[in-house]
Amino acid sequence: MSPRPGGTQAAPPIALQRPAPARQVRRSAAWPRLGERPGQPWPVAVLAVVLGGLVTAGVVARFVAPPELWLDEAQSVAIARLPLPELFAALEQDGSPPLYYLLLHAWIAVFGDSATAVRALSAGMSVLTLPLAWHVARRLAGRRVAVALVVLLATSPFLIRYASETRMYTLLVLLVVLGVGAAAAVVRRPGPGPVLRLGVVVGALLLTHVWAFHVVAVTGLLALATLPVRRGPALRLLAGLAVGGLLFTPWVLSLLIQLAHTGTPWAAPPAFAVLPLALEAWQGGSQVRAHVLGTALLLLAALGLLAAAAARRPGERTVLLALRPRPSRAVLLALSLGTLLVAGAVSGLTGTAVADRYTSVAVFGFLALAALGVAALPGTGVRATGLVVVAGLGLVTALPQLADPRTQAGEVAQALDDASPGDVVVFCPDQLGPSVSRLIPPEAGLELVVYPDLRPADRVDWTDYEARMTSTPSAVVAADVLQRAGAGSAVWVVTGPGYRVPSAQRCGSLVDGLEAARGPAELVVTPERRIFEDSRLQYLPPVA
Repeated sequence: MSPRPGGTQAAPPIALQRPAPARQVRRSAAWPRLGERPGQPWPVAVLAVVLGGLVTAGVVARFVAPPELWLDEAQSVAIARLPLPELFAALEQDGSPPLYYLLLHAWIAVFGDSATAVRALSAGMSVLTLPLAWHVARRLAGRRVAVALVVLLATSPFLIRYASETRMYTLLVLLVVLGVGAAAAVVRRPGPGPVLRLGVVVGALLLTHVWAFHVVAVTGLLALATLPVRRGPALRLLAGLAVGGLLFTPWVLSLLIQLAHTGTPWAAPPAFAVLPLALEAWQGGSQVRAHVLGTALLLLAALGLLAAAAARRPGERTVLLALRPRPSRAVLLALSLGTLLVAGAVSGLTGTAVADRYTSVAVFGFLALAALGVAALPGTGVRATGLVVVAGLGLVTALPQLADPRTQAGEVAQALDDASPGDVVVFCPDQLGPSVSRLIPPEAGLELVVYPDLRPADRVDWTDYEARMTSTPSAVVAADVLQRAGAGSAVWVVTGPGYRVPSAQRCGSLVDGLEAARGPAELVVTPERRIFEDSRLQYLPPVA
C-alpha cells in the first residue's frame, strides 16, 4: 500500500461492507415496500402479486370476445384471404394501407380464418406490446414508471377492446412503442444504424394506417423545433422520418387512388370533437365507472405533465428522447394531444370522418403521461394504492363488455338456415353483408348480394361510394332482385338502422318495391338497438 504524503498509511478497507450494486439500489428504491411504516412492513412481494394479478387478468381478457365478426373484421378477413395481386386491388377499394392485411394473410395461411384464430393475431400483438413498453420505459424513465406504464396498458379498457378485434389498431400501438424506443436511440447515438431502425418503424406505421401520418407529422415538428438547440439529434430524427417516407413510396400510387375514390361516408367529420371522442374511448365508454376512470387518468396525466424534475430518484433516468424532464413530458403531450389536434384539423379541412379506434396512435403517449403521474405521487403506499385503484377501475370497466355481441350476424345467419337453394338475400346497406356472408356455407346455394348493384356480399366496395349508392332508384333495384329470384325463389332482405350511409335512406323504398310484387314481408329477426351492428331480416315468399 502506498504511503500518504507525510509518511502515514491509509486505513485498510473493510472488505465485508461493499455497497450494493447500483442496479439493486435502484430496484429496491422504485417500489421498496408497499405502505412501509416502522414495524408495519408490507412486503414488495404482496405488491408484485397484486399488480401481477391485474396484468394477468388484462392479458387473459384480450383473448375473450363474442363469436361473430362485425363488418370491419369480416371485411379484413375477406381481403386478407385473397391472393396477393387481388389483395392489393381490394385495398384500393377499401382505403387502407397493406401491412396489417399482409400479416393477416400469412396468419390465416397458418392458423385459418375462424373468429378465434384471426383475433388471436391482434391479441398477440397487444400482449407483445407490454414487455416492449416495459423495456422502453425502463431505459428512458426508470423502473417505477415502467411498472406503472405496463399496468396501465394491460388494464386499459380501450386496449383490451381492440386487442380482441381483427383490425390493425393493436399493431399501431405496438409500432408507436417501437417508434419511441427507436427515436430515443437516434437522439442518443450517432450513426446510421439507429436512423435506419427508426426509418423501418416509421415506414411500417405509415403502411398500417393513414392516421400514422399525424403522429409522424408531430414528430417532424418536434424535430424541427429542436433543430436550433440540438442540431445533430434533430437532423438524425428527420433523416429517420425521411427513410420511413421512402419505404412508403411503393404505396403512394395506391394512396392517391384511395384519396380520389374512397372516403368515409358513414359518419360526419367531427373535427376537434375528436378530443372528447378519444377520452371516452380510452376510458372505456360513457358509464359512471368509465368516467371515474377517465377522470383519474386525466388527473394522473396532468400530474405527470407538471411534476417537478426534483421528484426523480437518484440514478433514475427521467428523460425521454434524451431531453430534459420538462421537454420530455412535452414530447408525450405532443404525441397524444398534439396528434389528436392534427387529426382534428385534417378532419375539418378534408371532411373525413373520425372513429374512436383511430386514436390508437395517440393512446400510448397519454398513458405514458399517466404513468409518470403515478410515479410522481408522494410515498410508496400512495403510489401503489393509486395504481391498483386505477388498474382495478380499468378492468371493472372492460370485463363486463367482453362478451357483448357486436353484431346480429349470427342470428341472421341462423335464421337463413331455413332458406332454400336459389333464394336471394339482399343486404341494404351493403355494410351488413360481410359479417353474415362469411357464416353462410357455399353449399347452402343462396345468392347473397348487396344494394344497389347486386354484387357479392362478402366485401364492401368504397369506391365512389356515395355516387353509386344514389345513382340507381330503389324501384329499379327491387325489379332486378325479383328478376334474379324468379317466381320460384324467396327473397330475404337484411336491413339495419345502425349505419348512416346514403343507401340507408333508400332501404325502406327497396322493401316497399319488393312488397308491391310479393305482398307483405314477414319479420324474421328484429333489430336489437343495444348491439352495435343491429340487423332486421325480412322474408318475402315465392310467388304462389
